[in-house]
Amino acid sequence: MKDIVRILEGIAFDNNLVYHYGKKAALNLLDGSTEANTTYLLHEFTNRKSEYNDSGTLIVAANYEGKFFLVKQSDFDQNYFAEAGDVETSKYTKHIEPLLALFKNLGNSLACSGIEVNQWDNIDVTDALDANMDGLLCTYKLRIPANYE
Repeated sequence: MKDIVRILEGIAFDNNLVYHYGKKAALNLLDGSTEANTTYLLHEFTNRKSEYNDSGTLIVAANYEGKFFLVKQSDFDQNYFAEAGDVETSKYTKHIEPLLALFKNLGNSLACSGIEVNQWDNIDVTDALDANMDGLLCTYKLRIPANYE
């Protein structure tokens, strides 16, 4: 069975995203190594639960629960929406809104590949981590069959 780390890494590669996996403290150390106009998928440690068949003799699936940041580097002084500037140059318009469409596409990609998507949520984030990133904090619950390749 292919693990969620390799699955999300592959999806990131297919979508020209820079992928990193690790604990939040390690992901926070990317400051200084991030590039403008690059989208990052920063995947925090995931929780894995095995699902057994009715007789308890065979693992039939893995259930994954976790979160990741889908973010771009931004300008700390940039306005969020229209509160102190132009909405067209805001964090929402330039960074968050395009990532909402990407988030939807990533979820659809997982669902179309035979993975059961039980939760696929996000919330806006701005000035996240030491690298000053804007985008989405995404949460997921997925069920992946044992025969998934």
